[in-house]
Amino acid sequence: MISKKCMYALKAVLALARNTGGKPMTIHQIAESEQIPARFLEAILRDLKQNGLTDSVRGKDGGYLLAIPPREISVGQIVRLMDGPWFLPPEHEKENVFDPVWEEARDKLADVLNTKHFQTLVAEQEDLRRSDIIHYNI
Repeated sequence: MISKKCMYALKAVLALARNTGGKPMTIHQIAESEQIPARFLEAILRDLKQNGLTDSVRGKDGGYLLAIPPREISVGQIVRLMDGPWFLPPEHEKENVFDPVWEEARDKLADVLNTKHFQTLVAEQEDLRRSDIIHYNI
């Protein structure tokens, strides 16, 4: 299970990915569009900036932008940044039968998270939005 902070970070990066090429987004705009508490968002954006994923622009038209293209940011990067590694093996003195299970689960989860990039998620979200629109033809 991922933390609430991690889920908020994923949503914030997705909002910034949808805005690629646009004006910087303010904390208020991101918080409102993604329903993220602003106090959490400030800390999340600071972490993302410190790790080179976002840039901030000061001034009247300032805000946040992605520092790298969404096609280069994976879900796995954000999860590891916010929550750390998954499925750490328990500390014990000798191997046990569950160790390979945890290793396989970790590897499969990492494969899924590391191959899903935000550019793909933006496109998938647009497809979902289009399919939700009811078309009336007369």
